[in-house]
Amino acid sequence: MNRTLEVTDPELQELDFLAKKELRSSEVELHHTRAFAYKDMLKERIQLLEKLSAKLACLKPQEREILVEDTSFSSPDGVRHHPANPVNRG
Repeated sequence: MNRTLEVTDPELQELDFLAKKELRSSEVELHHTRAFAYKDMLKERIQLLEKLSAKLACLKPQEREILVEDTSFSSPDGVRHHPANPVNRG
């Protein structure tokens, strides 16, 4: 059964984040559990989350690659630094 759900870009981004977070959490939990029945349930959940994550990725707007050389945060040695931690250029 197919259903339609309209979401905004921020909502889609949050759903994608949550699905990936749960996927990672389930993978860790699978690694640590010993109960076979629980492992099987986790494997099914991981497959479901992988499918969901793939569907959400298809809906996300394509990110454009920016190839602009930005040297505004480079030190004299050419190393880029984060804008929040500027290098003394004096």
